[in-house]
Amino acid sequence: MFREVIVLTPIYVSLFWSVVFITNKFSVNKARYWLGFFMMVVAVLYGCHATFFLGCKALYLKLDSIYLLTGLSVYPIYYIYVRLLTCDLELKRSYILHFIPALTLFVVLFVTGFFLSPDEEEYYYESVLVKNRWGAHETSLPFKLAATVFFLSRVVFGLQTLLYLFFGYQLAKKYNQRIANFYSNMEGRELVWVKLLTVSFLLTSIASFVVNILGRGLFFENNLILAIPSALFSTLFFVIGLQGNRQDFTIRSLDEDEGEDVFVAKNSVELRKEKLKSALLKLLETNKIYLDSELKITELCRELNTNRTYLSNLINTEFQQSFNDFINSYRVNYSISLLESGMGDTSSLNDIALISGFGSVSSFNRAFKKNTGMTVGQYKMSILKKEK
Repeated sequence: MFREVIVLTPIYVSLFWSVVFITNKFSVNKARYWLGFFMMVVAVLYGCHATFFLGCKALYLKLDSIYLLTGLSVYPIYYIYVRLLTCDLELKRSYILHFIPALTLFVVLFVTGFFLSPDEEEYYYESVLVKNRWGAHETSLPFKLAATVFFLSRVVFGLQTLLYLFFGYQLAKKYNQRIANFYSNMEGRELVWVKLLTVSFLLTSIASFVVNILGRGLFFENNLILAIPSALFSTLFFVIGLQGNRQDFTIRSLDEDEGEDVFVAKNSVELRKEKLKSALLKLLETNKIYLDSELKITELCRELNTNRTYLSNLINTEFQQSFNDFINSYRVNYSISLLESGMGDTSSLNDIALISGFGSVSSFNRAFKKNTGMTVGQYKMSILKKEK
């Protein structure tokens, strides 16, 4: 019973999120719908995985090619999900190119299976699948092809891990930079969790690679050893589903907001760079426009009669900051004035954060530590020491 729970848990988790996301309306959030497809493929993958570790030899041999196909499709699907979050407004036909290795090896293994004799199937299962040995000496061509595909799929999986996680991480990084140069409040918009999951995927993939080297036969003998990767992947898929369910903001949302940009002739703004910088500082220091927690760069553009690209570049080059960091520096200074006025003794951190223009206490704490090198609590203590 314990073994069944171990091998079936990842299936339950991924199936749950698959149903949650695929029942969503496709046009509302394409990224979330695609994440449901990802979870469905994961469920099939671990379904095949379960037949192997529950000792259903005959059934697994029929599903071996499906196991390979889904295993080599997981990272491409996840990468496409990140693209739909960060840069692609629609699904693209070119996505099929990412699945060529998986489809090619699947077809070869599937067709080869029809030409294996019962004895060769048994030998393939025990030698290649369980013990992770080549075992193709003095055997038929179909057996050699099947063994070759098995080990080649491991190489392809390793390359996919490195390439897709790297490019997915880069997409999330560029997207976050784009968000930071547009919104003063990044709460619920940036993809910090995608970066963390990339690291988690890398670590779990390394674990999978080690397992492949040792051979899956090792896990037949010890339920505890089998429980470790099962728990890791179950947790990982649950976190992906949880974060994906919370991620309402995507590239589509950003694209709609950026459509509000104010366009001004390039020559007219380049001639007044210093004047624009002076007007920007005056707008912030006099009007305290940064106290609006949902302030966007386009709102500053309207006030200053300039375009977003020019103003963003000016902030990046003149102040060496993103728009988000630039606005938050003013908010932090404002919060410091509140703390030094004694408001910190009578008001909560949440109140101070909201009054200063921050969307949440967590974003307030991060910005405060980044700008002052101290937490809010440490700064309050330093004020008390000065008063003594």
